[in-house]
Amino acid sequence: MEDLFESAKRAASNAVERAAWEADKLRRVSERQKELELVRRERAAMMEQLVATVRDLEARGQITQPQLKSLAERLAALERDLGNGQSDIQAIKSETYTPGSVSISVQRRDGTHPSSGGATYPCPTCGRPVRASAAFCSACGARLH
Repeated sequence: MEDLFESAKRAASNAVERAAWEADKLRRVSERQKELELVRRERAAMMEQLVATVRDLEARGQITQPQLKSLAERLAALERDLGNGQSDIQAIKSETYTPGSVSISVQRRDGTHPSSGGATYPCPTCGRPVRASAAFCSACGARLH
């Protein structure tokens, strides 16, 4: 019986030791990741400073090397694209919904439309064709049955 107790005690001790080792390993990884994040932030700040310097030199016409000039011009184009994109996003966000302004086209995996295989009749409200089995008109939303 004592062998069983000692064996269980050793197994528990080994499990605790292993858990402590794993926890220490995770702590060290976490610390290193934090250090690397600080380095990444510093690098990003340096890149921003470099970009600002290149843009300033380009604005003053002081960049003569073709590669740097090309990079500065491309950077300016990207900045314009970002500005335009932000304007587009704001315009889209300010749009308001108008009922009936959206046309939804459903297509099956085989490329056919759901309404292409069955009989249709005109909607009594708007006159657009609807499937015979449809409960509502897909154009105006009128209840059909």
